[in-house]
Order: sequence, then C-alpha cells, then structure tokens
Amino acid sequence: MKHCCFFLLFWSALACSLRAQNWLPLAPGDRFSYRHSDSTLISNVLQVDSQLILPNGDLAFFLNPVVLDCDTCIVHPGKLANQGQFLQKVMLRTSNDRWVFQGKNPFVLFPMAQPGESWVLDTAQNLMATVQAIQAQMVLGESDLVKTISLSNGAQILLSKGHGILQFPDGNSGATFDLTGISSRSLGENLPGWKAFYEFEPGDVLEYESHCSWAPGTPADLFTRNKRKILDRFWDADTLVYAVEQFFYKSLYWSGPPSPFYTHNTHLWKIHPALSEPCTDGYPGQFFEASDLPNTGQGSLLSWMPDTLYGFSQVLGKVMHPFEWGGCALMYKPTGTEEEVLPCDGCGTSFHRRHSVGLGLTSHTVSCFEAWDYGQLTGWVKGGDTTGIITPDSFFLVSTLPEPLAIPVQVAPNPSNGDWLLLFPDTATEPLRFLLRDMHGRLLLQGDIAQGAGQQRIPGGEYSAGVYLLQIQGKSGIKSLKLIRN
Repeated sequence: MKHCCFFLLFWSALACSLRAQNWLPLAPGDRFSYRHSDSTLISNVLQVDSQLILPNGDLAFFLNPVVLDCDTCIVHPGKLANQGQFLQKVMLRTSNDRWVFQGKNPFVLFPMAQPGESWVLDTAQNLMATVQAIQAQMVLGESDLVKTISLSNGAQILLSKGHGILQFPDGNSGATFDLTGISSRSLGENLPGWKAFYEFEPGDVLEYESHCSWAPGTPADLFTRNKRKILDRFWDADTLVYAVEQFFYKSLYWSGPPSPFYTHNTHLWKIHPALSEPCTDGYPGQFFEASDLPNTGQGSLLSWMPDTLYGFSQVLGKVMHPFEWGGCALMYKPTGTEEEVLPCDGCGTSFHRRHSVGLGLTSHTVSCFEAWDYGQLTGWVKGGDTTGIITPDSFFLVSTLPEPLAIPVQVAPNPSNGDWLLLFPDTATEPLRFLLRDMHGRLLLQGDIAQGAGQQRIPGGEYSAGVYLLQIQGKSGIKSLKLIRN
C-alpha cells in the first residue's frame, strides 16, 4: 500500500512539474485544438492519453490516436486504427531536454534551444531546424513568449512558452496546423462539448420521426412521431435535468391497415457524460463503438460538418440515406492498441448518428438488408422561433387532452428547510390528489386534498436536499410544480 501511495504521489508531482515547465510542446492534462490551414473547421484535437517512465529514465507521453482511411486495402474499403496525428504517436523526453516524436514521420525538437541554435529535425529528409527569434505576443488572449523555429525547407514551427506548439507544418505542402484553443483551460476556439448539444430552455419543443423494422425479414415497419416539450430545467450536482412532456404517435404498417396508438407522459431527461452518448464529447477521427446494433463490436469514427438545416453538427459514421450501401460507415472495433486494419461491415450497411449544437440528436440511420432503424428531427421551437412543422397536441391526445389545472396554487416556502405548504387563494373547487416524486421519478408520497381546502401541508423534513416534482391532479386538469429542499 505504501508503494502504491508513493507511486501516485510521484506521478502527481511529475505532472505538476511538467505542467509548469517552460516551452512544453503539449502539457499533460490539457486538450489542444488545431485547424488545418486548408480547412474551415477544427481538424485535430491532441492530448496526452497516458504516460510512462522508461527503464533508462526517459519519459514517454502517448498521444491520442485516430482512425484514418486505408489506402492499401485491396479487397474492400477499410480503415486503419490507432494512427498518429501530425505530432505522431509518442512524445519521448530524453536527456538534455531533447524531445523525440515517434511515429511514421518522426522528428526531434529542442524546445529550450535559444536563438541561433540548430539541430537535425528530420534525419530521413535531412531537414534542419534553427531558432530564429523569441518575441512577446498575445496567444489565445494571454500574454506569452513565442519562439520561431525556421526549417531548411522554408517552413516554420511556432512554439510558445505557456501554450505549447502554436503552428506546425504539414509536410511539404505549405499548409500548417494552427492552434485555435485549449478546451481544458477554456481558451480560444474549441469544439463544442456535450452540454452544447443539449442546451434548451422551458418552452422549447423538439419533434422527431423514425422508422424501424418490426419483424426483420418482413416488410413490417413501425412509424413513430415523438414530440417533446421542455417544461423545466435545473441542475442536480453535475447532471443537467429537464422536465419533459412527451407525446408519442406510433403506427404499425404490415399486411393490413395501420394500427395507431398514442402515449402521453412527463419524465425527467438527464444529461451527463455518463448518461448521454459519449461520442458527444469526442474528437475528430476518434473511434466509438455503436450501441443498439444487430451485431456487437462494431462502430465508427467521428467527424464534424456544417449543415444548412441543423447547423454545426457532429457525425458518428457517415450521413447516408436509408438502405444506401457503401462508403464504409460501419466497421469492426479495434482489438488493441496496435495499428490494425478495420474491415468494413460485410452487410454494406448505412450507419450514422448526427448530433447538432443546440438540438441534440438530429438524424440517425442503420440498415442491413431487412433490418432498419432511421429517423430525423423534423421540427423544433427554440427561443420562440419555429423551424419545420410542429404537430398540434390534439393530434397525439385525440379527445383525452389533460388541460392545465385551472385552480391557482402557491407554494410557501420554496426552497424549504422542511415541509412545503400548498396555498389555494380561492380554495380548492374540486377534490384533488397530489403525488411527490424525486428526480429519478420514484413516487415518495401521495395523498388527497379535500374540496374547499385552503391549504395542504406536504411533509419534506425526512428528504435530503435536492429538487422534487409535485403533481396535482384534478378532474379539470393537471398541474406540475418544482419543490426545492435545502
């Protein structure tokens, strides 16, 4: 146990010292965003995934890998897993502050070199590097020192004292990879994180349509129209929670006339990296295993794209029409950390899941012969503005529309250190029933409120601090209230 504690303390101290070290190319613990000069979008995200002390005392920093196209696969299109990005796969810090970047195109940096000092950057190309100057300038809104390293082929590397590599050449093409932001420090421009996809306010509406095969091998198709109304928004620790009113219309198309049925409910929609799709916090080229597929152990890689309808979007797989084959959108999961060919799914399936900023999941498709599941967001209301078509509530509820309870109700105190008191300014004009639930939807308490009552106490002293939902039901409608316990 003592050895374990010593090891953890050693690594903690090492990480702190590296983070504070001047001219560090990439600081462990940070996430760096880069844009290729030929692209309008952030093209690369670099971070240290793991670290290792080698027997000779050198420090190895393993960079996050990506999946790339396989240009040597002959039988069918495929991908290459565990590929390095433009800074290769491993940063190795050796003696004398010499940094060796190991991969398919290895090179050497001396970050601490001073103006006038030179070294061989790339022995395969006999490429020389020379420090030309060190100048003070603003980097990502912060004052910094920037070192210009000129290369013998006319390109250059820009390295800052506090922010790492600012610019790196893309071979001999004349293009560059330019630092746009460091998301772990909330600096500059970065790709949206998971919260950006699920940014809603009360009053927003989302409507989604989907089709899925009801009985694979037959033409049976289940059509679903799902409408969500955001009723409330709050945080429970680090989990974003929405109270959502849901409307469903489902219709099964098989051999006879369609069989429609309807569902209406209210539920809590919880958003957190552990609960939402993990790909919403991924980086370009990252591989993710896809869930809910007929065959397990398959997935795809992430990419980003602008979309004229949905806006800035992230795609796992490749956006294709249902039953459109080809394009290698779905492949087998890597089996380890070594480079390997990931063959495409033999079904030739179409597959993608698209998430758009501020809208969440906007389209998805997976199809393989007689099995399919596809759909898209067809309409939404954001900030009072409507895009697409929103189906009226009456379509879903037919003749059973539960109108909002017309009886005025007030809660005091709220937040409360104990009980809550419901106040009826005009008295309850009909018998009512209340149901108290926690944020997980579990029923904690229920009871009746007599007609003519002016108030009703809701016991809360035995409950922990947090948010609770109270539903008051009557013959004339339903009212939902948020109760807060301090």
